[in-house]
Amino acid sequence: MRQVAVITGSSKGIGRELAEMYDRSGYDTFGLARTTCDAAFTQLPCDVSSFESVSAAFAEIIRRAGRIDLLVNNAGYGISGAIENVSVADSQSVTSVNFLGVFHCVKAALPHLRASRGKIINVTSLAALLPIPFQAFYAAAKAAATAFTLALKNEVAPFGVEVCCVLPGDAQTSFTVNRKKSVAEGVYADTVERSVSVMEADEQHGMSARYVAGKIYAVSRRKRLPLLTIIGPKYQVLYSLSRLLPMGIVNTVIRKLYCGK
Repeated sequence: MRQVAVITGSSKGIGRELAEMYDRSGYDTFGLARTTCDAAFTQLPCDVSSFESVSAAFAEIIRRAGRIDLLVNNAGYGISGAIENVSVADSQSVTSVNFLGVFHCVKAALPHLRASRGKIINVTSLAALLPIPFQAFYAAAKAAATAFTLALKNEVAPFGVEVCCVLPGDAQTSFTVNRKKSVAEGVYADTVERSVSVMEADEQHGMSARYVAGKIYAVSRRKRLPLLTIIGPKYQVLYSLSRLLPMGIVNTVIRKLYCGK
């Protein structure tokens, strides 16, 4: 029987590359996203921020395939802006997709993953460990998803379900152009503009979506999944160095890099 992989955020970028890799490798692959793309793997409409939408999608997967062996929670999007200027609605939206979306999919998939002794990979971000100013809500949501992954691993270990969190650094994807930007106004205007410009330049010179997807795919094929995996040699070094210094110094360095003061 073919193994079944479910990938969220599969219509573009890392998610699409990843779904295509599983499909070519012989998995019965289901991509979940709000929009579709021209690809060979099976695509189902799904809004991960809605548990009802997620439940319907997973019910359809079980109806068609009868099992789930691998879940990759990749769906996400970013917002930027000063904390004081971000709207409550935007803060709730980014949390609903980047954190609650992971919870919704795990909740729907776990009964089937226990049966198959399957795997869960949650794609978060290096920003969860090294937050950047003016994308606080994205970093916080990814940090929540990272902490969620650590707790989840211990909860499901007795049932043979493997769990891993992968944290990519900057990548060249449509994530940059799709970022929702809060209006930079008042005392923050100049600093927000500089910080976001630095951040977006880093993204556009970052790793390719295919490279990141390949690293996630390689991790997923391991018999025992690592608890945390940072993607990108440069980012692995940066994080290792950050752990050798006091948190206050690390945070000050980040401020100077992105804010210039």
